[in-house]
Amino acid sequence: MKHKKLGLVLTTALAGAALVTLSACSSSSSTGASIITMKGDTIQVSDLYNEAKTFPNLPTTTLLQDITFDKIFSKEKDIASAATDTKVNDQYNKLKSQYGSQFDSALQQQGLTEQNIKPYLKTQLLEQAAIENDIAKTQYTTANLKSAWSTYHPDVTAYVVSETSKDAATKALAAAKKDAAGKASFEKTNASSKTTFDSTSTTVPAEVQTAAWNLKNGEFSSVIESTDSSTGATTYYIVEMVKTSDKGTDMNKYKSKLQDIIKTQKEQDTTYVSGVIASYLKKYNVTVKESSFSTLFQQFTQTSSSSN
Repeated sequence: MKHKKLGLVLTTALAGAALVTLSACSSSSSTGASIITMKGDTIQVSDLYNEAKTFPNLPTTTLLQDITFDKIFSKEKDIASAATDTKVNDQYNKLKSQYGSQFDSALQQQGLTEQNIKPYLKTQLLEQAAIENDIAKTQYTTANLKSAWSTYHPDVTAYVVSETSKDAATKALAAAKKDAAGKASFEKTNASSKTTFDSTSTTVPAEVQTAAWNLKNGEFSSVIESTDSSTGATTYYIVEMVKTSDKGTDMNKYKSKLQDIIKTQKEQDTTYVSGVIASYLKKYNVTVKESSFSTLFQQFTQTSSSSN
């Protein structure tokens, strides 16, 4: 699926590979020959040619997968409604605003252009809607909600101060805890570090969150060490709790938040995502006729079956 390929840097060499594959497909058959069949539709060599013209820098397997997903997901009304022209334009404008002057460069890194980004986004929105719809229909179970509830902590407000060395953090903590003047100075100096977060935060490290949940209002944590898994760098934190919270016993009060947690978890679960895709491939009896692409959907069907 496209959202799993967004990190790839594609090159124009892939266009050549696509054309070679197209030539192989068409050498013994007409451009009207079917590469893939499905309930109520087909994908022909001519469809692949047209897709390759639109996306000259994307590999052939991606092109065929995307044509297939466009066709089957567009047949589902509740999915198709998520990829209207208006919503595609909204997504386009959002990305253009986000990247600003780097927009063209970002597109180029993905093998895309201003001319083909909108049809690319349409496929993305269809795929995303298919996953989100399945999550909403099947995953907000009582068991899943209780599981999310067991580790959820609602919003707290605190000063979360970072230092690059343990010595610096230790000295800063000692000065802050010395007396009222030290505490006031700590808060004034670190005013920009005052933040509100809950257990779904991606900006406050897990170790810092765990320490924060145990603090009462006005209390300081010990020095907390947190190592970035991607860079290996260790940062040293001090937390002063401003306003803590207790989630209580009413899970329903936080149902929307718990559903968001489940949604995020499932979207990141490649086995689950593959299973959803596999179910649609089965529903529409998607069959690859061209032997050159016999493994085209194997990543979805194999991952799905291995989880059973």
